[in-house]
Amino acid sequence: MDEIFSYISKDNVVSAETLLKKINTGITRLAEFPNMGSVLSEEEFTLVNRGYRFIVVHPYLVFYRIIDNTIIIHRILHGRRDYLRELFTTQE
Repeated sequence: MDEIFSYISKDNVVSAETLLKKINTGITRLAEFPNMGSVLSEEEFTLVNRGYRFIVVHPYLVFYRIIDNTIIIHRILHGRRDYLRELFTTQE
């Protein structure tokens, strides 16, 4: 989240702060509703089998897993990035 803030705040600090609040709100909601995130299944990459879920905090995607009743945030990526490649070439 620091990288997101640094990048956006170069142009607009208020927008960066607003976005971080939205992302924090989304993550906080996960504590109440951990299964609220969508599951994405692609032929080449399967998030279902790996236990990944994601929520959208436009324009970002927050990828997480639930392990032993604990929510683990793995990555927060811009929706325009090749997020599947980002997830699976740098994780597991």
